[in-house]
Amino acid sequence: MIERVLIADDEPLARARLSDLVRSHAPSVAIREAGSGDAAIDLILGWHPDVVLLDVQMPAGSGFDVVHAVGIEHMPTTIFVTAHDEFAIRAFYVSATDYLLKPFDDERFATAWQRAIARQQSGELLAHARALSAFVSARDAAHDAATAPPVQTASPSWPDRVVVKQDQRTIVVMLADVQWVESDGNNIRLHAGRETYQLRETLTSLESRLDPRRFMRIHRRTIVDIRAMKELQPWFGGDQIMILRDGTKLRVSRNYRTTVARRLAGDV
Repeated sequence: MIERVLIADDEPLARARLSDLVRSHAPSVAIREAGSGDAAIDLILGWHPDVVLLDVQMPAGSGFDVVHAVGIEHMPTTIFVTAHDEFAIRAFYVSATDYLLKPFDDERFATAWQRAIARQQSGELLAHARALSAFVSARDAAHDAATAPPVQTASPSWPDRVVVKQDQRTIVVMLADVQWVESDGNNIRLHAGRETYQLRETLTSLESRLDPRRFMRIHRRTIVDIRAMKELQPWFGGDQIMILRDGTKLRVSRNYRTTVARRLAGDV
């Protein structure tokens, strides 16, 4: 049961709106507000809220600093609130309770609130802590990579093209142009922009020759170039929908959700 909610955001208007939204779903819940990272840390440690609506960018300590200071194992159920989609999407990838990407509407908040309730009721606090740990680790790894001096390392050589036979023609398809690949029985189809090429080969066989830093399996029948991806959206039965930059929508099987999340967070 959610009895205490902390709203941590440096914008007074944003805090007021979040407070009104929380009240619309839980009129009797106790709400406290923090306008900085330091204030949020003090309230989490001293007041012990059940749910925290946590902004990513705040003075005197970001949302990530709050998580570090409190400790992963002691963080309440957390809904990230941010205007920066790169952080919000990563939070979603690593199965944080939810994120709210500013600006959001009342319906989107209602979805996030229901997820927070479900998290409380199902006793998934440990999973939440692990998700936050992966979230923060991914952020720190990205920061370290951005600030570290370049290091020359040897890398394996991967093919940069495939040869496709069509009728009497031999076509060279550059893998840099391929956004995604799907299987069709004993054949596969390469989708490169507006062109589609059919190749008599299994998806597993082709996958073994693709650079794993770029290509990843999202379904037993689908491989995607990470660079072609734009966003992920929840779907039915634990699946997700991946939307590519050209608008193509692909299903992410729940069997691959964890692998996809780790890949996008930079863990593998």
